[in-house]
Amino acid sequence: MCKTDRITRKAVNPSPERFHRGPLGRVLERYLQNRTLQERSNYSMVALEQLWAKAAAHDPAIGLHLFSHFSRQDWHVLAHACLFSANLEEAIRFWARYARLASDMDSVVLVEDGDGLGVEIRIDAPATLARYVVEHYSVMSLSVLRIGADMALMPVRACFAHPRPAYHAEYRQWFGDNVQFDCGYNRVYFDRTSLAVPLQTHNAGMMEVLCQELDRRLSQQQQLSGWAGRVAQGIRQSLIAGQAVTLELQAQELAQSPRTLRRRLEEEGMTFRELLDRVRAELEQYLELQGNSRTQIAAQLGYNDLAAYVHARKRWRTESTRSVEP
Repeated sequence: MCKTDRITRKAVNPSPERFHRGPLGRVLERYLQNRTLQERSNYSMVALEQLWAKAAAHDPAIGLHLFSHFSRQDWHVLAHACLFSANLEEAIRFWARYARLASDMDSVVLVEDGDGLGVEIRIDAPATLARYVVEHYSVMSLSVLRIGADMALMPVRACFAHPRPAYHAEYRQWFGDNVQFDCGYNRVYFDRTSLAVPLQTHNAGMMEVLCQELDRRLSQQQQLSGWAGRVAQGIRQSLIAGQAVTLELQAQELAQSPRTLRRRLEEEGMTFRELLDRVRAELEQYLELQGNSRTQIAAQLGYNDLAAYVHARKRWRTESTRSVEP
């Protein structure tokens, strides 16, 4: 078996599947009374889409109703942690900061507005699945915030990317009268008065402890999901095959322009060079375990010069050490 074959068995996988980490899939299975329920913590996008479709056959508005089937034990840790925030604005910013720990499928972006703050939910999934997830996240967040504030908080405006559903009248109890559809994005806006509403469940000490742990997990994850994960996989495959590795070639493989791919990576807090370094460092460790010499490793990682590889190696390890510091 040749060197490349051994690496391929270890490192080359199909394009990374996106996952939702949390109880959502389990609650959907429970709603469907699935007798083959498996205690999984991660559900792929494909598995979730199938479960949502089955649930929608029973209740077309299941996206708005599913959170009512959640017990406190079903809540994701981020939902519990939000309640320790000082006020509504702090809770919203907390959610946006750590949302990627719950799912590879979506992200939460804050839209600053002179009159308040908008929360945009971006779902990287087929349109039907995205609608269900957006409805669920929106209702879930409002439900949790209402518990914390001990009052019926209501956004001043809600915009949704999907067409108006037949059950649109049910949106009023969650989003008020100012609801718009076919907007091209999913946003819920709060005014300054609402943002200042204090949460009765505020606990500064618990919030500090939780943020330290969640920051550590973010550091470990290194944001290698979403577009960063896809690019990293492409880099890995190219290095193993002995092919050139450039942003332009990776963009072509992903049917993106180099400019668009660079922007997508920046939105996830990564650069192409950082990803290339990460993948090279990962492959280096495997090659070392296989007993390859430094010259062989340098060639496999795309370096024609041993000195350049040694210099880069020092940089990877310095940056890796720095990335895990609190």
